[in-house]
Amino acid sequence: MMDSSNRNSGHDDEWSNALKLTARDDGKKKGKQSIPDLPEFNQSKALADDDVRCGFGSYRPDWLQVFNNPKCLLFFLCAYCMILGFVVNGINNVNTTSIERRFNLPSAKVGLISSAYDIAAGILGVFVSYYGSGRNKARWVAGAGVIMAMGSLVMSLPHFTTGAYELGELDQSFCEHNGTSNTTTCAQDTETYLSNYLYVFILGQMLHGVGGTTVYTVGVALLDDSLPSQSTPLYLGILYGCSVLGPGLGFVIGGQFLSYYVDFDTVNTSSLNITTDDPRWVGAWWFTFLVCAILNLVVSLPLFAYGKELPSARYVSATRRSQAHTSSSHTAARVGEKGSLTDLLRVLYTLLMNPVFCFMTLSMLMEGLVIAGSATFLPKFIENEYKISASLAAMLTGIAVVPSAAGGQFVGGIITRKLKLDIRGAMKVCIVGVFGALVSSSVLWLKCDKEIISGIDRAYEGFNHTPYTVELTVGCNAHCRCSTDVFEPVCDPTGNVYFTPCHAGCSKDLGNGNYSGCACVKSPTFANSSVEVTSKGCRESCSLLYVFLSLMFVLIFFVFIPVAPGDSVQLRCVPEEHKTFAQGVKLLIVRLLGTVPGPILYGRLLDESCVVWREKCDSRLSCWVYDSNTMARNLFLLMIGTCIFSGLFLVLALRLYRPPETPDDSPKTEETVAKDDVEGDVREPIIAKGVRS
Repeated sequence: MMDSSNRNSGHDDEWSNALKLTARDDGKKKGKQSIPDLPEFNQSKALADDDVRCGFGSYRPDWLQVFNNPKCLLFFLCAYCMILGFVVNGINNVNTTSIERRFNLPSAKVGLISSAYDIAAGILGVFVSYYGSGRNKARWVAGAGVIMAMGSLVMSLPHFTTGAYELGELDQSFCEHNGTSNTTTCAQDTETYLSNYLYVFILGQMLHGVGGTTVYTVGVALLDDSLPSQSTPLYLGILYGCSVLGPGLGFVIGGQFLSYYVDFDTVNTSSLNITTDDPRWVGAWWFTFLVCAILNLVVSLPLFAYGKELPSARYVSATRRSQAHTSSSHTAARVGEKGSLTDLLRVLYTLLMNPVFCFMTLSMLMEGLVIAGSATFLPKFIENEYKISASLAAMLTGIAVVPSAAGGQFVGGIITRKLKLDIRGAMKVCIVGVFGALVSSSVLWLKCDKEIISGIDRAYEGFNHTPYTVELTVGCNAHCRCSTDVFEPVCDPTGNVYFTPCHAGCSKDLGNGNYSGCACVKSPTFANSSVEVTSKGCRESCSLLYVFLSLMFVLIFFVFIPVAPGDSVQLRCVPEEHKTFAQGVKLLIVRLLGTVPGPILYGRLLDESCVVWREKCDSRLSCWVYDSNTMARNLFLLMIGTCIFSGLFLVLALRLYRPPETPDDSPKTEETVAKDDVEGDVREPIIAKGVRS
């Protein structure tokens, strides 16, 4: 076994040097004289307290203490956040199109599923951050991981409680002259109940929200408690970077599973007359939710082993200097010690009177609106704009999002760390990121030639077409009584595209997606055959797709640069004892006013650009065809507006920030720290006393 004394000695030197450097830098920035050397941090002495040792129950062996440091804690929190992002912002968003089609849901309602996570996380975050701001933070995070596992399991349940997917298989999409083949008998519709599963998905996402709000409030505070102040942005950059790796992996892996048929576990897929390129295709959206349930349980186990705090926590608190905005510093000692509702309201009032905290929160609100909405519908936007399958759109989105978002957060953190920026410097980094996103948002105007469909974008041959109207039913197919319940685009030899073989007036199905006897087709048949229209090769992908992805990479990179330095500012601009609760309040505002309406707003904008709806029994279900110009315009204006407001709030926060006028530049001695260890937990937030776990 490795010599534990050597390990502890190296760890002691690292933290002592880091803390000394931080203190000296603070003194230089304020024009003070050289600060006396700080006392050495001694890991071995800190581990003498059983409350900070790793273990389970009374079993706290020395070998487990190898993991009892901020770096190992960061590793486990990164794994936690990666799995959280994988399920919430990855596979959930990848499955948007499949869930819409499988459960007859429009985009606006599917947006509610993503918003349910933020509603639960926002509301519960205030209480979790308040009552979890004491000790035992690691176990709060671990318990939330178990609840997350339950949420993933709930998300997969609709697959096992519904019948086999039959949408598009029962209804024939070609024309029969008796006029009965495409008539839907509403009284016999067996799938009207499917839309009710929306509430099951909402429940699952709300359970996920418990895990998300805990790690981003209690977990972030636990990490910050044990770090020198200048190391926090780098650690948060790594943590948030890993949280983005999760969605990226979700897009790639989830996209791969969408290439498997939804009922591959019960149906012989070799007998299916449908491919992944078919608009009716629904992939195995449910399988990855089951995998996530298991992973959530696995990553929660090591977090249960951590003690009430890390060994370095008290030392960090004893030597840290406050950068809190002066308007709130004087109120910290007045907060009550009962952990009551009155104390909660007092602290809340203190935070809301802090202009830096408020404007930084409003800036993050704008960013959250864009990030949440884009993450939910970006794969759908790429799928419809560039005419590719849902699985390929998800995979390409993941490839573009993972390195850019993770890189943006890491770069934001490393710049703040390497330049040793204070609050003002960190806010300037945020402003640069927002400006870069503003300029890069023009990528949304990059689009391909529009797919021309007869009856939508052009007239049927021999018939007049009213501009800006949808006229899928004309004289040549009126007797077929075609519906928009199925979307199966077919094309004739000259390249004219029709919504379905029925809308082309085709009366004979030749198999393999080929049809003949098409009354609306005036061109000759394909060479050496009787085929008049075919479903193969009608939707060609656009050569601008990879240019778009490259420019989107740049846009996402700038969007995520402010995340780590912005969070660092919020941890520093409030009193130390308020920071955990401040994280909860921030998440409440950002989620309820930003990430909750974000997917709903984006879904509404997409629905507004819908040209042809899937209709059944006179009810609108999901959208088949979008107007690409309207879609691009709506998303661009929303992006520009949020960037402008985000930048404005950052400038106001920078102008209104007032650093402490008389900071305490006398670090505690080793005897003082030892005395604090005897008298009690010097770093436990006042608001949490009386409510310890």
